[in-house]
Amino acid sequence: MSWVREPFTFQDTQRLLFKLAERVKAFQGLSPAEIGEVLARAEKCSFAPATTIVKEGSAGAYMYIIIEGEAAVAKKGRREEVELARLGPTDSFGEMALADNEMRSASVTALTACVLVRLDDKSINSRPEIGLKIYRNISRVLSARLRLADEALAWRL
Repeated sequence: MSWVREPFTFQDTQRLLFKLAERVKAFQGLSPAEIGEVLARAEKCSFAPATTIVKEGSAGAYMYIIIEGEAAVAKKGRREEVELARLGPTDSFGEMALADNEMRSASVTALTACVLVRLDDKSINSRPEIGLKIYRNISRVLSARLRLADEALAWRL
């Protein structure tokens, strides 16, 4: 896996605060100051096009938020790999691995050059009141995805 880990600069953080507060579902209800605290403990990762960001079946403990670029989520099917979603700026993935530290349920590949925020449990729970808000929001994101998956499955049966 080839990617670059970089610290967030002050300019990065300032530029991201309002964008993340307004558009990232996991950060809904957080103040810019709270998001800034999370970002101070997060990592900035850059991935080249066609790079696998996370691989289905691998161990996972991180959640990612796309800042720039586009990625595809895919899962192995009976006969071939199936694309489940296309993600762009302010979309997130890896929430389940962050919550349960289990194996990745799908692969995510950079379609274009991507800049991501990488969060682990420590960066979110450095202040429990912030972590509580983020995990509540993550449960909402996962519930919405499960509802969509249930609907898609029901139409296939």
